[in-house]
Amino acid sequence: MTKKKGLLLAVVVFIGLSYACGHDSNQSSESKPSTSQTQEAKAPSKSEVAYDKFVNIPMGSSYEQVKEALGVEGKLTHENVIADIKTQSYDFVVDNAHMTMMFQNGALNSKSIASLSFLKPSGGKITLEQFNQIQTGMTYDQVKQILGSEGRLSTQTEIMGIRSSLYTWMNSGGSNIVITFGSEGTVDSKSQFGLK
Repeated sequence: MTKKKGLLLAVVVFIGLSYACGHDSNQSSESKPSTSQTQEAKAPSKSEVAYDKFVNIPMGSSYEQVKEALGVEGKLTHENVIADIKTQSYDFVVDNAHMTMMFQNGALNSKSIASLSFLKPSGGKITLEQFNQIQTGMTYDQVKQILGSEGRLSTQTEIMGIRSSLYTWMNSGGSNIVITFGSEGTVDSKSQFGLK
C-alpha cells in the first residue's frame, strides 16, 4: 500500500508540475463580454464555465462522456499499451482553459487543468504565515478555514483505487499554494510559490 501511495503521489506531482510549466500562465484573465451580459452583472467566461464542468467530470468517465460534458473534441497527445493496459491522453481546450484527460482502457483516471489565471482569486490575500499553519493530515475544510477561501481543483487522479487531488489557492499576482489531498481527504503534501 505504501508503494501505491508513493507511486500515486509521484504521478500527481509530475502531472501538476509538468502542466504548470508546460502552459503559459500569463494568459489574459479577461474574456470578451457577450451581448447577453449586462453592465451590472458579468456572466462567467467560457473558461470559467469549462472549469466548473471539469470539476464535475467523474473518474471512470469515457472519452465520449468527457467530450459531451466539455462540448469540444479532444486532441490525442499520447497513447501506449503496457501489460494489456491501453493508456491515452487527450488535450481539451475551451477558451483559455487547457485540460488534459488520461484514460486507461477507456476509463478516465486522471484529469488536469493548466493555468487557472482565468479564475479570479477569492477571499483575502494568502500569506506564508498561513501556509506554515497547514499540516499533513488536515482536512480540506481545515485548510479552507486557515486560508479563508475555496481552493481550485487543478489535478485529480485515481490509480489502483487510490484517489489524489491537487488544489491551488492563488493570489492576484500569481503567488500560490498547492496542496495534495490523498484518498482519506487529508493533506499529503504542500508547496508554495512566491508567498510573503
